[in-house]
Amino acid sequence: NPNNVVLVANYVPFENPAGGPNFYRFGDDVRYQIHVDNVGDGKSHVTFTFRFRTSTVDGTTFLYNTPYVRDGALTKQIAFDGSKYLGWNRPQTYSVSVNRSDGEDDSSSAVLGSNLLTPPDVVGAASTGDAAYYHTLANAAIHNLSGGVTVFAGQRDDPFYANLGPIFDILTLNPLIATGGEDYLNNENVHSIVLSVPKSMIKGPNDSVIGVWATASRRQETVLSSTPPFKASEGNWVQVSRLGNPLINEVVIGLGQKDLFNASRPANDSQFLPRYQNPLLATYFNVLFGQGVDTTNRQDLVDILLRGVNTLNRPARWSAFADELRYNMDVPSFGFPNGRNLTENVVDTELNAVDGAFCGFGGVIPACHAGANAGQLHQGVSQDSDHPTAQSTFPYLNDPNMP
Repeated sequence: NPNNVVLVANYVPFENPAGGPNFYRFGDDVRYQIHVDNVGDGKSHVTFTFRFRTSTVDGTTFLYNTPYVRDGALTKQIAFDGSKYLGWNRPQTYSVSVNRSDGEDDSSSAVLGSNLLTPPDVVGAASTGDAAYYHTLANAAIHNLSGGVTVFAGQRDDPFYANLGPIFDILTLNPLIATGGEDYLNNENVHSIVLSVPKSMIKGPNDSVIGVWATASRRQETVLSSTPPFKASEGNWVQVSRLGNPLINEVVIGLGQKDLFNASRPANDSQFLPRYQNPLLATYFNVLFGQGVDTTNRQDLVDILLRGVNTLNRPARWSAFADELRYNMDVPSFGFPNGRNLTENVVDTELNAVDGAFCGFGGVIPACHAGANAGQLHQGVSQDSDHPTAQSTFPYLNDPNMP
């Protein structure tokens, strides 16, 4: 739909398809949010909030689903009867609301949908059927809300792919070979929130550039007890994680600042500015691969990751360095750093960005001394091993991998 933008936030990575006995789900005690900055000040001006609720149908069994009678016969497979899932022992529902502010004041939020179904996790052929049967189960959890909004929340194949072993083993990879590495997320699933919204719903007052990031928050206090309900949460919400641009939290931010980064807001990201201006990864490139790329004063990375590229996706009234995934809604998405496509190789893109491949590009990105192989670096994996292409219809992420 050319009039809509699709926002995707993934949580709970590295889900093994055989995830029993408890399987994976969104946390009932977590506030999940997708934030949109449509001004350029690093603050959320449209906030979508998701809250989940899990129930147990039969607490005497250890099974995720239980046999039930349907049409006079006993069946083991989870089914959908048009309004609810039958035989699923741990159903989860959720609400989604929108707030035209930073999302902290729930009283000013407008509810877009409530008691919305998530689909069951994929369990196996006996419980959730074959691939075609599960696809029908999952599609039953696609919700068309008022105002042109469509939403899905549930288990999906993780579309991200990365040669994680060598990358974090002190970059023990051959950066000039595009393939031959291992996709360490192959056959792994993830829990996804997918939201399709009209552009008019999130467009700002000055232009069509948006900056997006996702967060998770928990209550300030957790009380544990030896008697029911065993665990309770209270107090104010405290942000415990956030992600905007790919690999910032993982690679750009140092270990000693990760908690600070996860708890802070993009509007305060000037405190991390030296991590972008003087990227440690560039130093590693020079030592390990003899690249000779600039390691200081990298204004090209500052523009790409914290300001937006001039004439492409920098807000007209930009005022704050902020880690946001920016997208100019007036420009068709060609991929990161103007939006992000599900199947693109963002690891290769960022490796080459650090090596100076985009320095001076088009006269709109600041210049630098690029590395010897800038534009030619690879992680060794060129596509998602289990699903090279995205699903052609909403929610676009592929169905989860089966055991």
